[in-house]
Amino acid sequence: MNPATAFAAGSGLSISKLAFLISGVACVAVLFWGAWALLSLWRGWARTRVTEDTFLIAMVRILFLVLFITWIVT
Repeated sequence: MNPATAFAAGSGLSISKLAFLISGVACVAVLFWGAWALLSLWRGWARTRVTEDTFLIAMVRILFLVLFITWIVT
């Protein structure tokens, strides 16, 4: 028996559907992390604990990481 067929019979999902589910969960986790990081950065900037230069650099880094990881996962 083919391992993919055995997996589908045992789990009720095909391997491609499971991979799609895992990549979807990973993308949601990355987006939640990005939203949390941006919100924390915004709060620090609003309370003047983070300078404007640090705010802009961190915002660009966070957005780049979210886009890059989402591109890698999908």
